Amino acid sequence: MNAKSESSRAASLAVGGSVLAAIVASACCWLPLLLLVFGVSAAGVSATFEKARPLFLGVTAVLLAAGFYLSYFRKEKCAPGTACEMPNAKLRRLNRTMLWVATVAVVGFALFPNYIGLLLGGGDTVAIAEEGIGSEVILAIEGMTCEGCAVHIKKALLEVDGVKAANVSYGEKAAHVIVDTANPPTRDALGAAVEKAGYALRRG
Repeated sequence: MNAKSESSRAASLAVGGSVLAAIVASACCWLPLLLLVFGVSAAGVSATFEKARPLFLGVTAVLLAAGFYLSYFRKEKCAPGTACEMPNAKLRRLNRTMLWVATVAVVGFALFPNYIGLLLGGGDTVAIAEEGIGSEVILAIEGMTCEGCAVHIKKALLEVDGVKAANVSYGEKAAHVIVDTANPPTRDALGAAVEKAGYALRRG
C-alpha cells in the first residue's frame, strides 16, 4: 500500500469515525425514541447518554478536523516517479465529496436535540381544558435532556387511568395533563408514571 492510499484510508476512517461519534452523541434523544417504537422501556437512557454527550461531540470535532486535514492539507512525501507523485484526481474528488456529505450528516446528528421538537410537535391541552372536557394538572419534571424526552413522558402519562390528554414541554420542564374531573388520577399515580419513564417530579 503506497503513501497516497494510506492517507486516503486514514481520511476515510476519520470521517467515518466522526459520523459514528456524532450519532452516539445524539443518542440521548434518538435512542429512547427508537426503543419506544419497539415497546422497550427507555427509563434512564436519555440521562445516561447525556452525560457522555460532550465527550462524543469532542471526539466528533477532532475526527472531522483530521478528515479535512488529510483530504486538503497533508502533503505526501513521494519519491520521483512513484504512484503517489501523480495523485488520482477522480479519487481525490470522490474523497472530498464524501467528506462534505459526512460533514452535513455530522452536523445533522450533532444538532438533533435542538430540532427534534419541531419534528414531534405538541398537543393543545389547554384548549381541551377550556372546552370543559377535563381539568388541567401541571407537573414540574426533572431529568429531561431534549424534546425527545417529552415523547416518552407523554406516552407514560397517557397510560394512566383518568388522563384524557397530555402535553409535555421541554422548554418549561413541565407536563400539562388533562384529567377526567369525574375520576381524576392521584398526583402520586402521575408521578409514578413519570418515574417509570425514567424522569422525576420536581419537589417543592
